[in-house]
Amino acid sequence: MKPEVADHLARAEELLRAGERLLEWKFPADSLSRSYYAMFHAAKGVLVELDIERGSHKGVWSAFGQFVTAPGLMDVRYHHEGIRLFSARSRSEYRAKPTDTCQDAQKELKVACDFVAACRRFLETHGGA
Repeated sequence: MKPEVADHLARAEELLRAGERLLEWKFPADSLSRSYYAMFHAAKGVLVELDIERGSHKGVWSAFGQFVTAPGLMDVRYHHEGIRLFSARSRSEYRAKPTDTCQDAQKELKVACDFVAACRRFLETHGGA
């Protein structure tokens, strides 16, 4: 596994832990944001391992769909979940009074944990551990 890939995975796992803490402290919108960024970094790690660089969030998710899920390297639901959580995070971040509940944030944290674990499995299989 390339060092930059390992860094992205480590950051993703750190963000999951932050999301858990924020949820414990009853900050659901902030937990949701950390869940999204965990997925973003895990997706970036997969792309970097495949020698694909994208800078923007939309670029990362577009490339993830094109080069990872469309050819069947990972299940297409991961692409859909990434895009969905990107939209949820964007809505939440820019509202003066976010409407996300702890139940919403808990659900998204589970989605993010599953996504990061799937990316790790992919990288261990395709890029070495």
